[in-house]
Amino acid sequence: MLKKQISLLLVFFLCLNFLPLFGYESDKNNDSETEQSSTKANSDDPFFKALLKDEAEIWTAPLRFSLKDWAIVAGMSVFTGYLISNDESIYSRFKAYQDKNKWVDDASPVMTLLGDGNVSLGISGFFYLSGFALKDEKAKDTGKLVLMSLIHSGVVVQLLKHLTGRQRPEAENGIDRWDGPSGFLKRYKDNRDMYYDAFPSGHTITVWSTATVIAHQYNKSVFVPILSYGLATLSGLSRITEDTHWLSDVFVGAVLGFAIGKFIYRKRSRKFMVMPLIGNGKTGINIGFKLR
Repeated sequence: MLKKQISLLLVFFLCLNFLPLFGYESDKNNDSETEQSSTKANSDDPFFKALLKDEAEIWTAPLRFSLKDWAIVAGMSVFTGYLISNDESIYSRFKAYQDKNKWVDDASPVMTLLGDGNVSLGISGFFYLSGFALKDEKAKDTGKLVLMSLIHSGVVVQLLKHLTGRQRPEAENGIDRWDGPSGFLKRYKDNRDMYYDAFPSGHTITVWSTATVIAHQYNKSVFVPILSYGLATLSGLSRITEDTHWLSDVFVGAVLGFAIGKFIYRKRSRKFMVMPLIGNGKTGINIGFKLR
């Protein structure tokens, strides 16, 4: 019964947090096909003021959802519920494959490091400092956007972890259990994080938010998005082979990370527009910026 109640709770929060994919996106449908991404981030707001404004927009996004948005959210929520109901058997199959393929034991610890918060902070710092040193504004802006997405991802994932109180696979040899909000404070007693800290995956939301910003900033290269999302996927799956998460934890973490990264990119960047200008006996082009 408790598991069913938690499932309903998570569906509610999924509706709140699959936000940038839907509500914010609906305002972008009329964008000109001639728009091209600029290298300059929207810096109208100071950094911390921008964080507060964006966080408020994240949690109030469902108020702006269309019927299509809610339909997509419902579909993803149903799929997440399906994964939850099958997580124990899925985890067992992952472990069986890992037992038969020892290369997984070697690759998994390396891939999982990509989702470490310190690594993502290092990536953010690398982009910013290299941009500063090389006078590359696009790299500097990428560092800023990655940092912003990491902060928002951290807020969202920690709130969900504290409210759902899901047990990690390593806690009881692959037994799934949810304590819900009652595990909010229990996790801090006697270092029992693993019993209340699974849903969703923090490493996965971190690596996916970072990968999404980088993939969108450098989307003119086919190689960058493929590499970014490919590594993010492998990092997320490694959380299962490392016995720290269920597949549903990873799926939700990936969706939220992608959503937040895309939201930050679209909200805090601006578009460079080139449009034909015809009229009054004149022909030419009109160049301008559209703030996000």
